[in-house]
Amino acid sequence: MQIAASAEAVQIAESHNGPPVALESLVLENAACRVEVDRQHGRLLRVQDRLGGVDLESPPGFAGNFRVLVPLPDVPRNFIHGKDQPLARFEVAADRLDLHWDGPMKDERGNTHNLGARLSIELRDQAIEFRFSLTNRTAIRIPEIWYPALGGLNRFGPSETAAQTALNPPPHGGKRFNRGFGQHLIHYPSQNMGFVEVGNRALSRGLYLGAHDPIARLKGFLFLEEGAGEERNAALWLVHYPSMPPDGTFEGAPLVAQFHHGDWIRAGREIYRPWFIRTFGLVKPGDDWIRQQSFYQMIMIMLPEGNVNYRIDQIPQLARDGLKYGVTSLQVAGWQRGGHDNGYPYYEPDPRLGTWDDLERALRDCHAQGVKVYFFVNIHVNNLDTAWYRRELKHYNFETIQGHPAWIDGWGMGTLASRMKLTTPLMTFADVAFPALADAHLRYFTKLAQIGADGLHIDKLFPSAMNFNPSTPLGPDRSPWEGTLRLLDRIDRGCRAIQPHFRFSMETTWDRALSFGAATWWAGNMTVARKVFPELVETVGLYQPYDYIGVNDAVRLGHAVMVAPFHFNRSMDSGPWRGLARYIREVKTIRDDLADCVFTGEPIDPGEALLELSSLPEGVDHAAYRNPSNGRRACIVTQRGATPATLTFAGFTGSTGRPVRLYRPATAPVTLSLPAEITVEAERLVFVAEE
Repeated sequence: MQIAASAEAVQIAESHNGPPVALESLVLENAACRVEVDRQHGRLLRVQDRLGGVDLESPPGFAGNFRVLVPLPDVPRNFIHGKDQPLARFEVAADRLDLHWDGPMKDERGNTHNLGARLSIELRDQAIEFRFSLTNRTAIRIPEIWYPALGGLNRFGPSETAAQTALNPPPHGGKRFNRGFGQHLIHYPSQNMGFVEVGNRALSRGLYLGAHDPIARLKGFLFLEEGAGEERNAALWLVHYPSMPPDGTFEGAPLVAQFHHGDWIRAGREIYRPWFIRTFGLVKPGDDWIRQQSFYQMIMIMLPEGNVNYRIDQIPQLARDGLKYGVTSLQVAGWQRGGHDNGYPYYEPDPRLGTWDDLERALRDCHAQGVKVYFFVNIHVNNLDTAWYRRELKHYNFETIQGHPAWIDGWGMGTLASRMKLTTPLMTFADVAFPALADAHLRYFTKLAQIGADGLHIDKLFPSAMNFNPSTPLGPDRSPWEGTLRLLDRIDRGCRAIQPHFRFSMETTWDRALSFGAATWWAGNMTVARKVFPELVETVGLYQPYDYIGVNDAVRLGHAVMVAPFHFNRSMDSGPWRGLARYIREVKTIRDDLADCVFTGEPIDPGEALLELSSLPEGVDHAAYRNPSNGRRACIVTQRGATPATLTFAGFTGSTGRPVRLYRPATAPVTLSLPAEITVEAERLVFVAEE
């Protein structure tokens, strides 16, 4: 730790047009980075990357530290700016600087508020960690808290390359910090993971910005541009929404800022991933039987309008229908009271379909065949037209700030009127932080485990961002998220105590779900997270009986395939489906044989598979994968066109002389000497794997 006057601080003081300021800045530095803070107000003046040469400096007058929203009856967006509050004292210990504002503080309009704050800055090897806390001694509820105002982001690198600085990961990737950036707010949970990155491709250098928060709560990465011309400043704020009560205290998430080499994926794998696994844990594909299913059947045995497709005692036949084509897992929806997307949260067999005893016998039969069965459920969805809802469950709604249910909708499937939203059963989102609702779910799901269920698919795992229900147990920003995780943990522990192999899949966009299951719905929801956590798999649906291209594309892209004939209404062995079902069996045989590489392995740059790209026929696509345990690579080539395509395969980078095995559906694999010409039939695929 070093505290000294700096030439930069002197220049800032000399060019400042306002009141005189202290010429010395507080300096915190090590071999990797340097941080400068204004001694008078605790403003964050500068952050330097000593290893990469990046210097982030806020222009005079724009350096900041924190903002607190203190709404007034006539001015709801009334802020206290920390940069204008006198610093009471600072404390130095090793590589840490603690800044204290004891209050009272003045807002933008000169009103005085009895608040106290602390901003801690600590160097941890190559990372800078910012922590912020606030004490509210006012009668006002605090809805927003911002920190630490890390500025100068539009000056990331030399002037000739700074315009290439962009925000990552997707879908924000490509938003550049050039003139007219404006502002951009990224919420987490909402995007997949709790970090963003500011990267300059020309420098191959970036700044990782991660909210390393052990608490599940809504927060936002706000990039805000202020000023104009040469004095323009783009700064990062971490925004919390604590709805902090009078006489309350607040501890914000640690914000970790770390300069790094390479792109956002490398930052995610080297910085975010180790912290996530250490803090929350991650399910491994080998420990998750659902994750290992590259194809599975999904059938709704009763639709929302009461259309009965199958009874419970017919579930074993559905399992046999899939097993005939090599599919060893079956997901059952619409099994519970009311049918699919109806009657929630009554997770008990509908009397029109059978009883608990019938379901237990059906599961025993399926297991005797070697087929695992899991059940479609929701934890956040309640139907509006049950007596239970009218009596009790309505009190557990996610609510808007105006007091209305945050979401009401439904999906009709069995009649034209319901598909037109005329007779659809309606549902609303509910907060499982309420103990009575969580307990009810746990009772139902442990009952399923007791009779032999192998797992659950938990759908619509999209809690409302905030819950303004005044009875919410954990507060508006925490209750939806922390409440969800607490219930998932209870279900996981409770059901696995009965069935140790019991697992979940989930429809979600949230990485925290990966602590409970590695299989997710749908393709596109978790694509960004998959770059950092290749253990996860996304799912695509296969609904029509002649969709060979859909099978091929899903396999090439590494997705799990939900086989849901005629939109969930029939089994794989229904007449028109048998041709595609046989093809699935042939493809799945190969995919299972190469699963450690092409399904539970990790995607790699397709360029590692040496195909003559310039001469590839139209409609040909390929992807490459690697087994992380032994490094073995494989390539999947698909042809969407109506005629065969021939291409030249030269091998994989670094091992062009090594023999490969060629796999075709319904054909014995062959060993090839390279280079070799390979033909891919119309609407078919091939696998090429290192020996």
